Amino acid sequence: MNPQLVEIIDELLAIVRSGPQDVDWQPYYDNEQELVDDLHDHAERMRHGDDSRLPELKFSLLPTGDLNEIAFSSGWGHHYVRLADLFDELYTGTCRPPRKPNP
Repeated sequence: MNPQLVEIIDELLAIVRSGPQDVDWQPYYDNEQELVDDLHDHAERMRHGDDSRLPELKFSLLPTGDLNEIAFSSGWGHHYVRLADLFDELYTGTCRPPRKPNP
């Protein structure tokens, strides 16, 4: 488990909980509570060493993903870009196969 990935999810969750979210521009979440529940599930799984949903979260954070649409339509797009970029860097490092040592 990468604790920085958990921190990103926790920050996303804090932003979402801080005010109303416009979920109308994406098809995945029917309401804010579904979004909160999903992010909470991601965070809890990561805390327990289960990274099985990371690819799904990565997909949600893509430039046209559900979280992108919610962030920009809800007024926190600048936070989203910073967190999505950091997530990308960490996700790539987490999921990249280990390098072979130099001979």
